[in-house]
Order: sequence, then C-alpha cells, then structure tokens
Amino acid sequence: MAIEEQKDKRISVFDRIIGFMPKFYVIGTILIFVYTLVAMAHLGIQTLKKPEEAVGPATPISQGFEHTLITLIIEPIVTSEFYQIIFNTLFLYLVWILLFLLAPIAFYRLKHFKFFNIEIEIEKQDAAVYEVFSMSSSKMKFAAYLTSEEYQLEISEEIANSKDFKTPLIYTLDCAVDFYSNQLGLSFTYDIYTLNQFKKAKLPKSIKAMLDKSIQTGDPCITNKSNSDSEYHKNFLLHYFENIDGKFVTVLNSYQTEFDTFDKSLLKILQNVIYDYYLQYNYIYDASEKMEKNEAISHNN
Repeated sequence: MAIEEQKDKRISVFDRIIGFMPKFYVIGTILIFVYTLVAMAHLGIQTLKKPEEAVGPATPISQGFEHTLITLIIEPIVTSEFYQIIFNTLFLYLVWILLFLLAPIAFYRLKHFKFFNIEIEIEKQDAAVYEVFSMSSSKMKFAAYLTSEEYQLEISEEIANSKDFKTPLIYTLDCAVDFYSNQLGLSFTYDIYTLNQFKKAKLPKSIKAMLDKSIQTGDPCITNKSNSDSEYHKNFLLHYFENIDGKFVTVLNSYQTEFDTFDKSLLKILQNVIYDYYLQYNYIYDASEKMEKNEAISHNN
C-alpha cells in the first residue's frame, strides 16, 4: 500500500514544468529590466566621454522641406538613443506579458495575477469556463427540443386550436420558463405586446430605446443591470417581430438571471420556428379549404 501511495504522489515532468513557469516569468522580467539598466548606464558613460557624439549630428534639411509641428516633436524622440532604449524595454515587456497571457498554463498554479489595475483570478477561471460551457450545453437541449417531432405535434395542435401566432408563442415561452427553472435553476418572466401596447406601456426609457435597435438589426437586444446585487432593477431581453398577424414585441425580464448571447439566439430561433409552423399550417389550411370548395362546386354541378 505504501508503494502504491508513493507512485500516486509522484510528480510528473509536466507538473514540474507548470510549477517552474511562474519562476521563469519572474526571471525573464528581471532580465528585461537588467538589460534596460545596463543599456542606460552604457549610454550615460558614452555621453560623459564624448558629449558631442551623444548629441548627434544635425539632420540635414532637404531642399523645399519645411519642418512641421509633428516632425519637430517626433523626430527628436525617434532619433534619441535614450528613447530607443525605453521603447525597446516596453516592447520586450509587452511581448513577455502577452506570451504568458496567451499561455494560461504558465499561471495554472497562481491564484492571482495583477498587472497595474488589472487583476485576474486564475484559480476561478476553470470553474467559470466549465459553468459557461455547461449552461450553454443545457440551453442547447431546449433548442433541440424546438426542432423535435414531439414539439412539432404540440405546436401544430396549439396553432390549429387558436389559429393565431400569439397563442403558440405563449405556449412555447411557458415551456422555456419551465425548462430554465427545472433544468438550469434560472427564472424569468415575459410579456408579449403589440407595437402600440408596448409604446403605451409604463416601462423604463432604456427598455423602450432598445426597440429601435431591435427593429434596425432584426435581432433581440439585451440590457443587464450593472449591479447584480440590486433587488430593485431587472435584466431585460427584448425582441421585435413582425408577421402577417401584426407587429409584436416580446420582453423577457428577471431580477436574478443575466441574459446572454445564447439567450438572444434562442429567442430569435424560437419565434422563427413558431412562425414557420404557423405559415405551414395556414398554407395547408387555405389549400384544404380551396379543395373543399372546389369539390362542393363540382358536386353541385
């Protein structure tokens, strides 16, 4: 048993590399600043020995050339060895930082990474990525349900009984509310307005302003409250939809659930799928009515 436990605790080469990477980052950073100090010291020694060479020869002015304000400011900076050292240092340090940000494995062992006012919680990244992936995968299940034969039968029955667009929309949104609550632990409510009803409704101006954007783009719009702990503000998801029955505005709202891009896509898919079934039903219904009328006419003749 003791031998097996020692094998389990044996550190792999990969783990050793991960553990060494933060130290490697610190060593590289020190070397960059050491280069800067050495280069500046060397420049300072040259300036003391030969001040006339450090100043540099005057740049000849070509015939017909006039110095502008830009050349007067930029040219001394570009030609100065001191500024070249500064720029080289900044460039090397920026590349060094980007290298480690693009390879998060380097900071896998770190809990915090702070650069000026930017602080990254490395320890929580994996959990956050997993949570987003899990949530999106679960929402995909509802999108798949909208294309299933089961839903097609259910929505066709709703359309046949109501013969309008709003009733199957309410039925599907009710299904979405139940799915979000039972499968995702998220809650939201919704309202369906005609365009005139929406304009008369007592809603925040920021919500009404979203209507113009939704009309222009044809896509749903989101506004999430900035303070997620506020109990007096809501998150909103709005979509404008126009069809043969009229102009509709669907508004989803929630005090706790923050809507995302996937919710936008899901709401648009939901309304498009319902409308496709609605058009198919109307086409079949109209065609069957014409056939019945033609049969009645031929029978009378």
